[in-house]
Amino acid sequence: MPTVVNSSLTYEILMYLNSFYFGMFAICELGMNCVKAAKLESPCLGRMHLEFALLLFLIATEGGRIYLGRKGNLTEHGLPILLGIVLSVPSSLATLYFLFWQCRVLRLEMILCSIQLVVLASELIISIMCLIAFYRPPSPEE
Repeated sequence: MPTVVNSSLTYEILMYLNSFYFGMFAICELGMNCVKAAKLESPCLGRMHLEFALLLFLIATEGGRIYLGRKGNLTEHGLPILLGIVLSVPSSLATLYFLFWQCRVLRLEMILCSIQLVVLASELIISIMCLIAFYRPPSPEE
């Protein structure tokens, strides 16, 4: 008997785990930004306001993405999942900024941002599989 992987269950597990991981990620990133603001020299201080604003933007978009993804998955509606997919683009770009383009990147930030990007990519793939499963016509009973 072939086993069928339930993509919505996998998506729900990923979203549930990401809600906790992203909370830890945001707190660590906020702490590291505070430490960098206190310890850095003047050329990077001008960009610290931008980095704090970008972190708040990332918290808002990732929180909305997680909420919409879980809501769409539990109600089996495609529109919230589709909006979550759209929100994954700015969320991944902000994470890439913290990984590559900020003034000083700590090794811990590199590790945390890399894990966040892997989780984002896997959720994106599974969410597309969920959309396909939700909108696929039911197979006729034999």
